[in-house]
Amino acid sequence: MTELLKNILYFLIASGVLAWLIKAIFNQYFSKDLEKFKLNLEKEAFSYRVRFEKMHAERAEVTKNLYMKIVATERSFYDFMHIVQRGGDEDQKKKGPIAAKTANDMTKYYDENKIFFTEKEAEKIEKLMDKFKEIWNTFEGSQFKKAQNLSYVDDWDKAWTQIKTEIPKIRKVIEKRFRNVIGISYEN
Repeated sequence: MTELLKNILYFLIASGVLAWLIKAIFNQYFSKDLEKFKLNLEKEAFSYRVRFEKMHAERAEVTKNLYMKIVATERSFYDFMHIVQRGGDEDQKKKGPIAAKTANDMTKYYDENKIFFTEKEAEKIEKLMDKFKEIWNTFEGSQFKKAQNLSYVDDWDKAWTQIKTEIPKIRKVIEKRFRNVIGISYEN
């Protein structure tokens, strides 16, 4: 009986050692896989973070550049269409091509970078561009009438009033959205 107890005891000890050994081997194996998984996950997270930061920085740069072009277009339209032209008709004739160029530059830049804007942002920007076109057409119509010695002042005044009132309102809406893009919260 003592021999049987010894054998049982040896068997239990050997089974325990074997179970512990198998468990240690599995733990070691899974621990290595877990470390590899963690390392790969950290690499992917870092790669994603770098891509996101680069994309956000590029989007902020495009937003800034477009805003500068919007302001330049507004300013050139304002100068060109102002009711009081200090340099007279000749000075105004020089301002027309400048206004057209700034508007075309703004439109081209937007078209090339539209992908960086959300649909809502694009809608607001396109509304602004459409308003610039409408104002341009109204003003050019007034200048055509002026050349024909027809009444043109009402059309000129309409274009001028829109530059002074409507463009700034639309620009303010765009400014609010752009501030959110570059991480500046908008305060009321």
